[in-house]
Amino acid sequence: MTSFSEIKGVYTIIDPEATKGRDIFEVTKQVLNAGVKVFQYRDKLNERNHFLENAFKLKELSNDYGACFVINDAVDIARIVDADYLHVGQSDLPVTYCREILNPQQKIGRSNGSIKEASESEKLGVDYLAIGAIFGTDTMGKSHRKPLSEKIISKIKSQSDLPVVAIGGIEISNLHLVKEAGANSVCIVSAITYAENPELSAKKIVDFWDSI
Repeated sequence: MTSFSEIKGVYTIIDPEATKGRDIFEVTKQVLNAGVKVFQYRDKLNERNHFLENAFKLKELSNDYGACFVINDAVDIARIVDADYLHVGQSDLPVTYCREILNPQQKIGRSNGSIKEASESEKLGVDYLAIGAIFGTDTMGKSHRKPLSEKIISKIKSQSDLPVVAIGGIEISNLHLVKEAGANSVCIVSAITYAENPELSAKKIVDFWDSI
């Protein structure tokens, strides 16, 4: 199977600091077995050579499962391993320079915390808009962020045709709110990678998302 570059459905982040000490490749296999079609590799822990080695292995898994592979922040590694997407934050390397480094077919997603930021990201030519935190969360140091609520999703969708990825504090109990607001994809971390059984938790989320 080959990877695809469509951003839709359940999206998760594989981070060695967010797997409860478990092997990142095993956790990745579990979430892919569950039907997750988009995953991002984020690594602020390992040295760059280890990051690159892991990225190659994760890219192979994405190919095996026909999943979309995203690299967080590291544009050089994204290019080397031919990731489907690079994901950047507001304070990361500017999108314009990322485009100069990436291969022509590679795409870019960007984090946004307001309608203004989303509009600016679209003007810069990104390929998807990540919006959050939608609900309260303390995952990955985001406890200081005021929740935006799902209403921001519908507002952004009314102004943009880009895929919107909702992120932050999302779980089964509020999943319907973000989908009904128009999100194309939902990024869920703690409810999947922190779970005792990531595969089972991801499967429940994927099935519920597909049913609403």
